[in-house]
Amino acid sequence: MLNGEKIWIAQDGQRSGPFTQEDVRQGIAERRYGPDTLVWHKGLTEWVPLFSLFPENTVTPPAPPPPKATASAPAAVFTAHDRPGSTFNANDPAPVAASPGFGYASHADYASDRVDRRDLPTPPSLHWGLVFLFSILTLGIFAIIWPFIQANWVRKIDGDSKATMMLAGGLVCLVASEIVAPGNRQSVLGGLLTLAYYVLWITAYFSMADSIKRKLAEYSLPVEIGGVTLFFFNTFYLQAQLSWIARWQDTGSSNPKPPKAAFYFLLLVPVFVIAMLAAIAIPQYQNYVKRAHAMELQRGQ
Repeated sequence: MLNGEKIWIAQDGQRSGPFTQEDVRQGIAERRYGPDTLVWHKGLTEWVPLFSLFPENTVTPPAPPPPKATASAPAAVFTAHDRPGSTFNANDPAPVAASPGFGYASHADYASDRVDRRDLPTPPSLHWGLVFLFSILTLGIFAIIWPFIQANWVRKIDGDSKATMMLAGGLVCLVASEIVAPGNRQSVLGGLLTLAYYVLWITAYFSMADSIKRKLAEYSLPVEIGGVTLFFFNTFYLQAQLSWIARWQDTGSSNPKPPKAAFYFLLLVPVFVIAMLAAIAIPQYQNYVKRAHAMELQRGQ
């Protein structure tokens, strides 16, 4: 008598579950279980054949394929001590038997298969504000070098990343634009090369963002990188994400989240400065126009 108990399946040396009775019956109907499939549920002392618990769903199982002539490990034999515990916590890694070659897959959670965050290459953790400051102090040279450091780390976690090549191609286009049309902003070729630089540079950052989101998902860390913010603040915004990842790797905590509003505030600073300068300059200009007009009237008299 099952009495609604969840069921564990043992097949081909692998344990999986727990499954509901409806899931098991559907698996039987789809012929996913063979004659050697064993099951266990709370209350049983041993693993038992699947079809002994579901005689009403018994179907003629397909004939097993003939054994290969090559030597292989002996089939796993499940005994009472191999069964899962009487209680199951979906948030904890499930026990694995000590016999060589034995595997376990949990239907509810794959926590035991997660990659350890300590295996992740350490990302560059320089604060984005310092990257911004060093870029100003070096007249933009640091802002050209640092993206290659970021792309190099992305290449470590994603060997297929082409971000470094795109950054290098963009830099070549920028240098070529200055050689082809030095000081001539009206040059068509120079303009096209400059446009190619911006396109390659932005594309490289979106490529890095995609690699980071895909690869960090393997470490069960959801990374959210806003496209608009990345477009306008690519180097600095991505660095904020990398610093956040470095802190998570060190502490295991993903809070607080990477900053985003700070970058929009940074965007408003030039607007605020221009508005302040305009508030000072416009009245001065108006006074100058009035004085000039008065002087013209005096000369006319």
